[in-house]
Amino acid sequence: NKNDPPDHPILSSLSILFWYHQGTVVKGSFLITVMRIPRIILMCIYDTLKTKHGKWSRGTFRCCYCCFLCLDRYLRHVNQNAYTTTAINGTDFCTSAKDALKIASKNSSHFTSINCFGDFMIFLGKVLVVCFTVFGGLMAFNYNRVLQVWTIPLLLVAFFAYLVAHSFLSVFETVLDALFLCFAVDLETNDGSSEKPYFMDQDFLNFVKRINRVNTARAQRDMDSLRTEEGTELGPIVR
Repeated sequence: NKNDPPDHPILSSLSILFWYHQGTVVKGSFLITVMRIPRIILMCIYDTLKTKHGKWSRGTFRCCYCCFLCLDRYLRHVNQNAYTTTAINGTDFCTSAKDALKIASKNSSHFTSINCFGDFMIFLGKVLVVCFTVFGGLMAFNYNRVLQVWTIPLLLVAFFAYLVAHSFLSVFETVLDALFLCFAVDLETNDGSSEKPYFMDQDFLNFVKRINRVNTARAQRDMDSLRTEEGTELGPIVR
């Protein structure tokens, strides 16, 4: 009940996690570990074949490694959505993963543009952090006349600044994904009536609806222009 939240929501959520959902956490971590083991084996085989066999074998193992890498990233995304669904509904890992995939695929049109915009803003934040850090390092090195070569220190500063920015802003990226999934679940389970009111903020709902209307109108204009171009025939050239 959003009108009667717990006094300590974080501690309450952690207690529910350790009391009811340890198996869910273990199962998700186990899947990622199982998918990481073949990648390590393939890299060991690739290093062995690098000096003994030709390019065909190395290319085959590299393609297999890339496939396992893509599958690992996909499973990480599935794990994240499954954990969020478990926190919402209290279901087990497999049921939560299935529900999350179904809800995400059903409401993908609502989140595509918003998610891309959020990812772009997070990437822009990382770039700004790196630029300001490098600028500060450049100003600091400018006052240090003993240092002759600035390139390597500035590259190291930029690298570590990006690592720190990525570590912190990835938390916001995870929060955005969880927020959009909660929004989709709220749309699935509630209808905004007095019996089933929305849990989301009304301003956020209006923002998403406005973005969807803009995208729908843009897609409709593109379809109309495409039909107009298809119905237009080129006339003969008269000289």
